[in-house]
Amino acid sequence: MALRTGHSTHRRGIALIALPLAAAIGACTSCAASSPQALEAPSSSPAASNATKTTTETTPKSSASQASTAPESTADSSATDTTTPVQSSTPATGTTSSASPSTSASQSTLSPLASGAASGASLQAVPSATSELPAASRKLFTAIDAGNLKDVKSALKDGADLTVTDDAGRTPLMRAVIAKNEQIAKSLLDAGSDPNVKDDYQESPFLRASANGSTNALQAFIKAGANVHQVNRMGGTALTVASENSQVAAVRILLRTDINIDQVNDLGWTALHETIVLGQGTNTSVNIAQMLITNGADPRLKDRTGADAFKLARERQQSQMLNMLQAASNR
Repeated sequence: MALRTGHSTHRRGIALIALPLAAAIGACTSCAASSPQALEAPSSSPAASNATKTTTETTPKSSASQASTAPESTADSSATDTTTPVQSSTPATGTTSSASPSTSASQSTLSPLASGAASGASLQAVPSATSELPAASRKLFTAIDAGNLKDVKSALKDGADLTVTDDAGRTPLMRAVIAKNEQIAKSLLDAGSDPNVKDDYQESPFLRASANGSTNALQAFIKAGANVHQVNRMGGTALTVASENSQVAAVRILLRTDINIDQVNDLGWTALHETIVLGQGTNTSVNIAQMLITNGADPRLKDRTGADAFKLARERQQSQMLNMLQAASNR
């Protein structure tokens, strides 16, 4: 019994030594089966070297990691295919699951761009329901986006619908104003477009022309009966958006109407407040502020924090603005 036990123990010891030896021989065999190019330039193929090292150590977890991250190469595939421990312990789905996070990361990187476009950051060429639109309306949208006045007039003659909207609720007139094409906007207005129609973001051609400083279109809209009292989604008037965007000429035009010069928006700011807060004390912002005060804007109106125009200018160290406000208040 003692001899039989010793013999069995001796055989088991030999087997334990033989297993890693066989693995090492297998690794060497796989190295020999590798492509000559990989063998000639080992320094340029770190992935292959890592794969060979992983196979020799017979560590399944490391092998799975190398298989999923290293570029495809002859040395990589042969090392994985010829070594039984790695092949049996690495499921076929291991590579797929480890590669999917990079795909997801790529998609998530694009998501903000997609959502931005959906929220109105850019114009699509035509509405989504293109096939449902009459040919004349499709032609009109295409002509506006191309800035082709001749084709716009042609589409209007063909009976294009001026009330059709795109995915953001924008009419043809709104798209023309966004493109700052005043000639096309004027043609659409003359054809019967309504400058008061709001899109899904509560902007109208009239409000957008004020923000853009498209003065010719703005004057035409006012003459055609644009509602100067309408507000955007933040409760600001055309005067508010013209002031915050430093559109001096648009402010001058709007001050000739009966627009509410001290309209308070949802932030608690008037056009004068907006000019100071967003104008950064530039000469243009000072000029607009002076125009507003000259036409009756109250510099002592306070916002929700209790700050009036003087305090807002002082807090932002706008000395030129502050001097103008003080001089105007002493008149």
